[in-house]
Amino acid sequence: MKKKSLENHSRLAVAFHLPAFFVLSVITLGPLLYTLKISFFDYKLSSSGSEDVFVGLQNYINMFQDAEFMNSMAKTFIFMACSVTLEVIIGIALALILNSIPKFRRLFTSLTLIPMMVAPLVIGLMFSFFLNPQFGLYVWLVDTLHLPLPTVLTDDSFLAMVVVILMDVWEWAPYLGLVFLAGLQSISGEYYEAAKVDGATAGQTFRYLTIPLMKLVLVVGILLRAMETFKEFDKPYILTGGGPGNATEVIDIYTYRQAFVSFNFSYAAAICVILFIVLLAFGMIYQRIAMRGDD
Repeated sequence: MKKKSLENHSRLAVAFHLPAFFVLSVITLGPLLYTLKISFFDYKLSSSGSEDVFVGLQNYINMFQDAEFMNSMAKTFIFMACSVTLEVIIGIALALILNSIPKFRRLFTSLTLIPMMVAPLVIGLMFSFFLNPQFGLYVWLVDTLHLPLPTVLTDDSFLAMVVVILMDVWEWAPYLGLVFLAGLQSISGEYYEAAKVDGATAGQTFRYLTIPLMKLVLVVGILLRAMETFKEFDKPYILTGGGPGNATEVIDIYTYRQAFVSFNFSYAAAICVILFIVLLAFGMIYQRIAMRGDD
């Protein structure tokens, strides 16, 4: 009787989930399969009948022979590496600070959520207003305090990338701080008491106790942020548009330009397929690490 009741509940659960599963499958798999299909054609909005011209793997071959594509991928990996590294360092420092002030932890934890609540588009606009060469607060500070700094940061290739990286760090370092704080609070206090009895210094405790015990949390946080930074578009597009030149043209901006400026939809679709494969690899690594943590 109990077994029959469980079977009925299972069928009911499947019946309730089927509509949502079907809708989500259509929404996600439909565009994905269409993107995969047109990546094998020469579909250009500026050329009539081009959607029927089959070119096979030519778009993928052209992609890896395209200097602009390779430059965009390089810029994306530079952006990802620098942003994630800074976010991890600041996140660990923030987690340690929040963990050391139990009295006002909830208040300060709530305050750290503010940058994450702001939409990326708004953050791009905020930084563009802040750095505006005519009325921006940054220019006013440089002129008022007579600081030996350039007044227009986005005109220099190196400084423009630095600003784009700092935008992402400002928004997402608090997120890693909260993730690492959860990891810190999951460590039993007995370990720290034993380290204190053994005469370990604060630095030794952090290096040989905290970091090893937080290894899984650190890796998961790094992977999650790496996946997100790889898809960055809003903030650099609003602030620099990929410029100056193509100094901050990450791969999503380049894909956008191919699809909606050059109207080369098939080439953009091929880029999206490659990006999907890269993100799928990140996802598989994340899933494997997360499952290992559960075990």
